Amino acid sequence: MKKISLMLAPIAASLLLSACSDIEVAPLGEEIIPPGEQQIISDISELLIHKLNEQYQGETFLRDTHPKANACLHGTFTVNKDIDPAFQHGVFQPGASHPLWMRLSNAVEEVTSDYDKDFRGLAMKLTQVNGERVSMSALPIVQGKRQLLSHGDERHTQDFLFLGHDAFFAADPQDFFEFFSGSLAKFALTHPQGIWNIIAGEQRVVTPLDIKWNSVTGYALGDKKEDGAYENVVRYAMQTCTVNGGAPADKNKPDYLSENLAKQLSGDGRGCLDFYIQRQLDADAMPVENALVAWDQTLSPFIKIARIDIPPQVFTSQAQKDFCENMSFNPWHSLVQHKPLGGINRARRQVMKDISDERLRHNGVSRFEPNGLERFK
Repeated sequence: MKKISLMLAPIAASLLLSACSDIEVAPLGEEIIPPGEQQIISDISELLIHKLNEQYQGETFLRDTHPKANACLHGTFTVNKDIDPAFQHGVFQPGASHPLWMRLSNAVEEVTSDYDKDFRGLAMKLTQVNGERVSMSALPIVQGKRQLLSHGDERHTQDFLFLGHDAFFAADPQDFFEFFSGSLAKFALTHPQGIWNIIAGEQRVVTPLDIKWNSVTGYALGDKKEDGAYENVVRYAMQTCTVNGGAPADKNKPDYLSENLAKQLSGDGRGCLDFYIQRQLDADAMPVENALVAWDQTLSPFIKIARIDIPPQVFTSQAQKDFCENMSFNPWHSLVQHKPLGGINRARRQVMKDISDERLRHNGVSRFEPNGLERFK
């Protein structure tokens, strides 16, 4: 994620009212894949891999975005026992429990101070998950003259990705490519809603556990019906279920978010997050193919279906930090019943995998699948 100058805010605000979208609206519960999308996705991979090699030439490769982790935490995901039968699909089984790892991060492309306003991120990996999985094997593995590692998938995980805002900076893969391939000023002039979402989503926080997290993209919940639509399409959200607090933001402490979390989880300290779904009830107001649009909570309120418990722990050891940095997150580490939907998610399937392959290959790290029970000193 690029840093957004406050000078761009007036530009975005002035053009926002006149902005319009030519993205086709998919029918309720469905997707629409536009012509040429796969080529755009391949172009994104090539672009970001090139940027990664330029940025970290001769150094350890960090992630292309979200390079700075605030914490790598273990915990437990437990589904509510009274979950509505309509939502009992995949990992959402009454009372089911899964060990998990989560990585909390700053989004900007460079490692910066926690005091800087930013579009925060949370990646969560449930482990010990069984069931039929979505496939990544049909993706191309040769792009131009570059031979990438063959595609694979984790066998017993379910990944969820969250941002600290309810809408994304790009509507679709084309927007995403234009954001990273051109100047920020030009993007602001042609994509005011995207810039506006970044400005609205940038925040300075005391602890990441107090952020209201949103998936900003849609996911299937259940199987396809005979008419080709999914039983349910949802976005995910999380918010704290305890009082967290911590020392105020301090510009003289660039890692204060990690310090506040470490203090909270010391001794008998704990954290927890409630996990929600938000159902797609209106195809126009709650689009699958346009991630710029926040889904209206008055039209479709959040429904709490699970809880994440974060026990007391020390997460500051180098071994635990390295473990988390070598972990790969992708929403396509998924059961079929939680299939990622929409253009941004279709791009993530290839792009996140390609970038992860490049990063791990350069750093001499073999891909691995966590079991959720790893512990470090």
